[in-house]
Amino acid sequence: EWLPWRAEYLNVILEGEQLAKAGICEQCEEVEGSVWCMSCTGVHAWCGPCAVKAHRNLPFHKVQRWKGTHYEPTSLMELGFLWHIGHGGDPCPRNSSDPDPDESGYMTGEECLSHRSVSVCNCPGSHPNDWHLDLLRQRLFPASISKPKTAFTFAVLDHFLINALECKTSAMSFYSICFCKHG
Repeated sequence: EWLPWRAEYLNVILEGEQLAKAGICEQCEEVEGSVWCMSCTGVHAWCGPCAVKAHRNLPFHKVQRWKGTHYEPTSLMELGFLWHIGHGGDPCPRNSSDPDPDESGYMTGEECLSHRSVSVCNCPGSHPNDWHLDLLRQRLFPASISKPKTAFTFAVLDHFLINALECKTSAMSFYSICFCKHG
């Protein structure tokens, strides 16, 4: 059924491999739109800061940057992404400095292992030792309680459970699969 359409399919697929939106950022319309997201639907082109802004609540999306002739994988973190835990993705009004580098870590989402810089809430009543609870509020399960450096989305935990029950995948094998996708 699709055979008569194969040339058209190939053209549409290859169009997605070229610089999108005439190379102009669709949000600010001022600079080169060299970043596109493989996880978002549709064709988008952003500059780095606008890509970060568009993904402030989508930290696990996979992005690529145009390199003159092709797209290469990059990360939201390399574009300046800082994940604000608490306050609905907005910076904590009590944070006056850059985040502690010790508060970055590996977050495991549907696309598996990825490194994220994290800024936690410093409001009165929040305790630095309780940020594992802030991770839970973001629908992330921390790997430890005292100073979590790794957290998993519930979707990844569900995916692991299905793999463990149906395919008898060990935790180490599942981690290796995630690491191979991004290592």
